[in-house]
Amino acid sequence: MKIACIGTGWYPQIAGGLEKYVYGMTSALLRAGDRVDLFVTGDPVVDVDPALRVVPIARPGDRLWQRAVDARRRFAHEFRPPYDAINIHFAMNALPLIPFIDHRTPRIVHFHGPWAAESRAENGNELVTLVKAALERFVYHRADRFIVLSTAFKQLLVGYGIDPSRVTVIPMGIDCEFFRTSGDRRAVRDRLGWPHNKKVLFTARRLINRVGLMELLDAAAIVRTSRSDFAIKIAGKGPLRDALEAAIVERGLAANVELLGFVSEDDLVDAYQAADVTIVPTQSLEGFGTIISESLACGTPVIVTPVGGMPEAVAPLGDGMITRSAAPTDMAERIVALLDGSLRLPDEQRCRSFAVEHFAWDVVCAQIRSVFQTTSSPS
Repeated sequence: MKIACIGTGWYPQIAGGLEKYVYGMTSALLRAGDRVDLFVTGDPVVDVDPALRVVPIARPGDRLWQRAVDARRRFAHEFRPPYDAINIHFAMNALPLIPFIDHRTPRIVHFHGPWAAESRAENGNELVTLVKAALERFVYHRADRFIVLSTAFKQLLVGYGIDPSRVTVIPMGIDCEFFRTSGDRRAVRDRLGWPHNKKVLFTARRLINRVGLMELLDAAAIVRTSRSDFAIKIAGKGPLRDALEAAIVERGLAANVELLGFVSEDDLVDAYQAADVTIVPTQSLEGFGTIISESLACGTPVIVTPVGGMPEAVAPLGDGMITRSAAPTDMAERIVALLDGSLRLPDEQRCRSFAVEHFAWDVVCAQIRSVFQTTSSPS
């Protein structure tokens, strides 16, 4: 197949979850023998697979209107049909493309999350949020099929007025060769300088409100009243950094919680391998959680809040991985159970086997290609 894919940025120039997803999916499509024209914001890309053409359409730091103007100009020169499918991952970048799409070409949208609702959750400008919502609806109602990472996000997409029969749930894909077990957690901890005498909980999140890091600190403060034998390592960067640092001091957690800042992909693998558990304290709008599948592939179990698609991602491994609610008290209860040994979690081999069976990119990509091949445009 020849596929036009509209993403956000080129990974690893931009190391976000959506960018990583599109990179992994594109790599799997190339291994399957497909050709891909990938349209993204960012700088020109060289030395890629000859079956892949990466086309920068705009600069990510520009205003939305400027990006739309630049993207339309680039599409006019670089969009080269015929294509067997148009695969859209970001509505903003797809909007300027719509006039160039032949009505007979199937349009498949990967719905990664509600762009407007995410802005509202972070107290974004309301006018900008309304514009984002209108833009999303415009693009989505011109699509033929949709792919989502979870049933929870399928229901969210139906709220846009989308027929549920046009939505296919396909889980997160990851590189299970890169995210792997170490076989020696102690050695990895030595390399990172992490303690051996404490249970270590790890999380990698953008430092924003809805991912629940402040609530995680509240949970840690509750645990700290009775236990001190735990360490929480938080990787990531974002606007809440200063507030989190202040909260760690105010709650007396300096000996138990560390903000790691940006962590490279190689160090991310080490962190998963070194941790006793990965914790994902999200409060809202989590379609799946990339770190869930990555952690499991590294053999490390996960504790998640019952938000979005996370429970369905881990439920087959046991309900001990899901907190009763997203409240700090329920997170604290699960952490204490981990510390006293009463929490039953899957072992390294079971975590790894589950990830390889369900989330390996070639497994996931086969499902995605099936949607591409069986979708026909009714317009």
